[in-house]
Formats: sequence, C-alpha cells, structure tokens
Amino acid sequence: MSKVIVNFSGGKDSTVAVLETLKRYPKDEIMLCYQDTGADYLETQGHVEKIAAMLDLPLVTLKNSEDFWGLAERYGKFPLPSTRYCTHKLKKDAVRNFVRKNRPMFGDEVIIVTGLRREESLSRSKLSEWALDDHLTIRKQIVKFWAPCLDMKVKEVKDRIQAEGLPLHPCYDFSERCSCWLCFFQPNHVVKEYAEMQPKLYESACLVEDKIKHKWKDGFGFNDLMKQGSFFKWQRK
Repeated sequence: MSKVIVNFSGGKDSTVAVLETLKRYPKDEIMLCYQDTGADYLETQGHVEKIAAMLDLPLVTLKNSEDFWGLAERYGKFPLPSTRYCTHKLKKDAVRNFVRKNRPMFGDEVIIVTGLRREESLSRSKLSEWALDDHLTIRKQIVKFWAPCLDMKVKEVKDRIQAEGLPLHPCYDFSERCSCWLCFFQPNHVVKEYAEMQPKLYESACLVEDKIKHKWKDGFGFNDLMKQGSFFKWQRK
C-alpha cells in the first residue's frame, strides 16, 4: 500500500505535479499538503482549497507554531540565499514531521511529490526524478521523493493547467513566482506591488525589520521599498 503526498503551494508547478500524480496513482492514495509559512499570499489558502475541491482530493494544511516572523525574530535576521531556514523549517521539516507522526496510516511506502523543475536553478538541474529520503525511510516504511515536472518548461506547465480548465493563483497577475510574498528571490517591484495592495502586511514586515535590526535583503529593507517611486513599473512596460 502506498500513500502519495503532493507538496501543494498553489503555484503552477505544484498544480501540474498534482495532475501528473493523478495520472499515475489512484485518487484514494493521494493527499495534497500545503505548508503555510505565515508569510504566504493572503489568497493562497483559499486557492489551494479551491483546487483541492475541483479535483476532489483531500487537503491538509501544515503550519508550525513558530512561523516565518517568529523564526526571523529568533534568528535575528531574515532568510538569505545561503541560509534558507524558511524553506527547511517551514516546508521540508513540516512535511517530514507530518510523515513521522502519521506513519501507521501511511502504509509501507510513502511518495512525496514536488513540482521542482530543472530550468529553475543550477542546483535543480542536477536533480533526479526519483530519490530516496534517507531521513524518513525506516525498515518497515520506504519514503521517496518524486519530481514529475522536472523536465517541463514554463509554457508546457501553463498550457497543461489551461487545458485542464484550472485557475492560476492570482499572484501570477503581477509575479512570475508563487511563494512567500516577500521571498528574497522576488524582484523588488513585485514585493512592492503586493505591499501596496496589502498595507497592513507591509506595516507588519517593517515593524519586524525595525525590531530585529536586519534588512530584508542585500542591505535593502522593507522600509526602503516605498522610496523607489514608480521606477520599476516604468521599467516593466
């Protein structure tokens, strides 16, 4: 017996990962798993619930007692490309802890599905489609990672979602990425645009930045975002 857990962020890649999983495994073996970091787009929870309902799949939402903001305060700094504690603590560890706590209900094999694609980064270009999770595998239960979208291109992913009649996350109206709204990989103008849409979120981010006395990224802070005027918007046209 297998249990298939799809890491589902609501983004385009993880959406196609769900579709690929449905092609390979029976629906009653599949579960969607959304890891709420506490810094996601406000629209994400509703979007993942909508997709889960449309595909008639169960959804579990994982949220640590210490979220993104709590971790930033404890570490005294925001995540950096070299120290991505947000991904490790709030996503990878969250899923692994979930599997550990529920081993008896998952059977002798657990497949954790991700929407990673090779063209996203150099490190991802070296990944294998299948891998054994040495942290979770025990004698009576094998845990594997599966990346069914690894060799797909962006256009292929978007076309697949459109062909299935599924909606894209609303963040794609202004961003190429569906992650935390303040991810350091996001261009400044994207974060600024969402901050303007959600001023209370922006104010909270500025307050945490002031408290820990560490700027958001590369010496550039949330407090600096609104000083940039509309330069980036002109640049995008």
